[in-house]
Amino acid sequence: MRSKKNQFKLLIFICLLIAIFFRAYSTADKTSTEIHKKIVPPHLFKLKYGGLNKAIVKPLPASCSDINWAVWSNFRGETAVGTINDATGNPINITMTSNFQFGSTPSIYGFNVFSGYPSAIPNSTVPETTWAIGAGGTTTMCFSQTVTNPVLLLSSLGSPYISALLSFSQPYVVLYDGGGMQYNTSYTLTGTEGYAIIMFPGNLSCVTINSSTPEFYTNITWGIRPPPFPITIAQTANSCGNVTLTASGGVSYLWNGGDAPNQPTNAFHQSGTYIVTVTDAGGCSTSASKAVIVSPPPVATITGNLTDCGSVTLTAGGGVSYLWDGGSSPNSATNTFNASGTYNVIVTDASNCTATTARTVAITPDVSPSVSITDNPSTSICSGSPVSFTAAILNGGTTPILQWLRNGNAVTSGLVYTADDLKDNDTVICRLTSNAICAVPATVTSNAIIMIVNTTPTITFTQNIITTVSTPVQLNPVIKGSVASYLWSPATGLSDPTIKNPVANPQVNTNYQLTVISPQGCQATDSVMVTVLKKDITIPNTFTPNGDGINDTWDIVGLYNYRDATIDIYNRYGEHLFHSIGYSRPWDGTFNGKNLPVGTYYYIIDLKYNNYPLRSGWVAVLR
Repeated sequence: MRSKKNQFKLLIFICLLIAIFFRAYSTADKTSTEIHKKIVPPHLFKLKYGGLNKAIVKPLPASCSDINWAVWSNFRGETAVGTINDATGNPINITMTSNFQFGSTPSIYGFNVFSGYPSAIPNSTVPETTWAIGAGGTTTMCFSQTVTNPVLLLSSLGSPYISALLSFSQPYVVLYDGGGMQYNTSYTLTGTEGYAIIMFPGNLSCVTINSSTPEFYTNITWGIRPPPFPITIAQTANSCGNVTLTASGGVSYLWNGGDAPNQPTNAFHQSGTYIVTVTDAGGCSTSASKAVIVSPPPVATITGNLTDCGSVTLTAGGGVSYLWDGGSSPNSATNTFNASGTYNVIVTDASNCTATTARTVAITPDVSPSVSITDNPSTSICSGSPVSFTAAILNGGTTPILQWLRNGNAVTSGLVYTADDLKDNDTVICRLTSNAICAVPATVTSNAIIMIVNTTPTITFTQNIITTVSTPVQLNPVIKGSVASYLWSPATGLSDPTIKNPVANPQVNTNYQLTVISPQGCQATDSVMVTVLKKDITIPNTFTPNGDGINDTWDIVGLYNYRDATIDIYNRYGEHLFHSIGYSRPWDGTFNGKNLPVGTYYYIIDLKYNNYPLRSGWVAVLR
């Protein structure tokens, strides 16, 4: 397999010699040394027809392109060891380690491809690498001390059929392009039977190569390119979001990035290692690198509710100090606002970088619910009197909740509370729970009404009063409580209707009502019946209904006083002859309009008064 690749590489080498020969003789004003490239960052190379546009410059003195190459002495498994002279000519050690086996070849494969480089390259024993046993190969090269501008020669990277990708821990520039290379970025390249010499500008002690494509082998060797003239890179400005570098030491400058890549002073907006290629007045070019850290501007944030009642509290983030254009704590991250509007905050980070952001807040003013209560008819009442309490609401919302409390105990809900069992010193309040937007506080308590409950006097009559028309009697009610006035009704038959114990002498049964009023105006009423016993009746046993105008009717003295009395008369055979309720028309000795015969007749009289007994007897009718 190796012989086939050697034959293929030999074919390529012959073609390359023919191309060089043809170019040398077809262009009269160029020499074979013009094949080498300028020192150019890899991002400036472009592919053309599968190859590269090569930048051609005039020949340079050997001292401008000199490289101190390593001499390899030992290849043991995953380690290759050699020595190299540093910029001062002192030998230092160089060691390569990998996660695969190193080999070696007695010379550099395709060495003639590098013949265009203007400085001598020794064609001696060099390491042979397959880059990996499988995917994920790693090779680390370290010097025994920090060196300036380490150089890597790559010979036959990949093949015409399989490309090999390498990535580096440090950015590089291309010193020499022998073809077959694609310079993807400052940190990666791809070889398709590629040849190149690249340099890692700067002061380094180690470089790591990561490879993802195993291949048959690639020759590599390391060198050091002493700076042909000094280059200085100074960080002249470091503001928020960018760093400004200024290079000096040459007459032209080319950076691998930034805002002004063709100027000595260049601004960068991202952290990283940046390379400048500097050309002096003699046409010699070299490169240097500078690692910069760009402090990005802070990302200002604001969190918190943008709408609320009475106030909103916002919290800014992204920095170490804050400045609001309003609020109760404008110099704090957390700030409270009491009015609607748009508020800005300037956020400053630890690098003194600032950013500004804003929020618009909408604040609904707080409303204060209230409830007041009134009583009807009065706060001062008589015991047993009903009182209605009514609530008046302010800012109660659409469905306020009213809870009435009596002496701290819930009794009812609603706008009105009525009670008729209040006691002296009872305290009534109403508690409102508002559902209005932004009600603060949502629950409030009304004014308190302390009731004054006055005792109402009581009246009791303990006697049943029975008398006669000729016997006065004193009325003696039993009264409890203070009384300011007395009034009896009716006044008929009373000695004085405005005193407690009047003397009564009614002529008929009379129900006397007593009304008393306390000093506080509390009124009580009760009544007593005075029963008047009337004179007894006188019943004659004879009358003469003969029309002479004398004793023509049966007159019963006193019966007119008994309006409810019944009078019934019968003959000796028990035949009912006369019936009367009351005795407004005395009996005239007739039955059905005809005179009854002379004789004896029988009567029954029921006075229907005070349980008087029935009266019965006979009466004689004479003519």
